[in-house]
Amino acid sequence: MFERYTEKARRVIFFARYEAAQHGEPEIRTPCLLLGILREDKKLMGRLLGGSFPAMTRLRADVEALLPEGAAKTATSVDLPLSHSSKRALAYGAEEAERLQQEHIGPGHLLLGLVREGGPETACLKAHGIELEGLRQALERTVAEGEEDPQQTLLRKLERVRSNEEFARALLDLPSDRLQFGIALLKALASGNFEVSGTGPDGPFHFSFESKPE
Repeated sequence: MFERYTEKARRVIFFARYEAAQHGEPEIRTPCLLLGILREDKKLMGRLLGGSFPAMTRLRADVEALLPEGAAKTATSVDLPLSHSSKRALAYGAEEAERLQQEHIGPGHLLLGLVREGGPETACLKAHGIELEGLRQALERTVAEGEEDPQQTLLRKLERVRSNEEFARALLDLPSDRLQFGIALLKALASGNFEVSGTGPDGPFHFSFESKPE
């Protein structure tokens, strides 16, 4: 289900599950998904809220008010399913990505899906000026301006890579929390013995892979 999700979108689901557990919910409802987006993509939400941190804090408080108070927390070992409404919201998010002709699904698409689903959190978003058409226009502008996920940026750079040194420079542009993605790409792209050394955000690194014969 999540094959097309960016790493940020996957973390949205992780944080939504965390929020559901914190509020003793038996399933991951749409308000929890919005809380996940607020946790994971502060840049997106800040842009939609005019860069106002207090507005983001108020929105979070408004959404949390939709969830039970004082309920016992759900153990992390308990599997929490997505509610039917959340599943529909994620499906709508995938449709929005396709409408924008984007292969990968990010937090912005998930937010569009939530607004289309029309759960209780939609009123909170509307109170802060976030509605369907305005949100669509904002994301369309983002696409037109060429803003993309760091993974996509790396993919484009790798298309022009001709040496280990060039790959190392491209990899260094990737945030430290995305290095595993870079490693996976390196494995997939290697056509022979391939080594990369350099210094990244977490210090020196050295990768060496040998491609397997098909």
